[in-house]
Amino acid sequence: METGRLLRMSRILRPSTGRTVIIAIDHGNYAGPMKGIENPVKAIKAAVDGGADAVIINIGTLRKVYREVSRKVGIILRIDGGHTLLHPDKTGLSALTATVDWAARAGADAIVMMGYVGSPKETESLSALGHVASSCSQHGLGVVAEMLPVDTLGKPAYTEEYVGLAARVGSEIGADVIKTYYTGSVESFSKIIQGSLCPVVALGGPKMDSNERVLEVAECAVKAGGAGVAFGRNVWQSSNPEGMVRALVSIVHEGRSASEVSSKLE
Repeated sequence: METGRLLRMSRILRPSTGRTVIIAIDHGNYAGPMKGIENPVKAIKAAVDGGADAVIINIGTLRKVYREVSRKVGIILRIDGGHTLLHPDKTGLSALTATVDWAARAGADAIVMMGYVGSPKETESLSALGHVASSCSQHGLGVVAEMLPVDTLGKPAYTEEYVGLAARVGSEIGADVIKTYYTGSVESFSKIIQGSLCPVVALGGPKMDSNERVLEVAECAVKAGGAGVAFGRNVWQSSNPEGMVRALVSIVHEGRSASEVSSKLE
């Protein structure tokens, strides 16, 4: 099973660089048909044609796009959720909506699930993550832990102190990759990398104010020693999703700068 896990993770972390460009297209399980993913097939095609290494999707999308992703891109399947934008509690919610066995039979290379740190439901969240990581080991699946400090702790959720704690905890529990907030600078994010026991990728979060800013975050995350990015709406809500993916691939895998590749998005 260890060999199986390594084979599957090699479809997510590119062996030649040890890095990855992941496009997150899983937002439909809580936000419905958001702008940019009304047609998930179109969003997936842009990710694949742009050279992304992996996509984060839900089972409904996988059933819709399996022809587009087969043998072209790593599959990271979300197995938690259980709430929508309409839920009144915003302090960090997540519940398992599928089993690891089900994800394995669906053809996933890895699963992804949340780890809410500082939430009133922190114990339940981290316990579930640990049990899922154990089950993934038995099935040879990778684990991407989306480790998110909540924003009710007195400081911004992306603070180095909070993100560093969250990343280390996720890696200690058994994650193969940590997906978490970029902390705002190369220096601070490098400390997150140093403190984690597994590769760390920066998430994109809310829509940024420009393409240049999106690319700068990717460049800085890699400069800090990060394993790449896991971006969603900053790709498929851009005016040129495929071009954005290509630009991210150039930064993450080729070492290009944001200023070098941003002109190609015009």
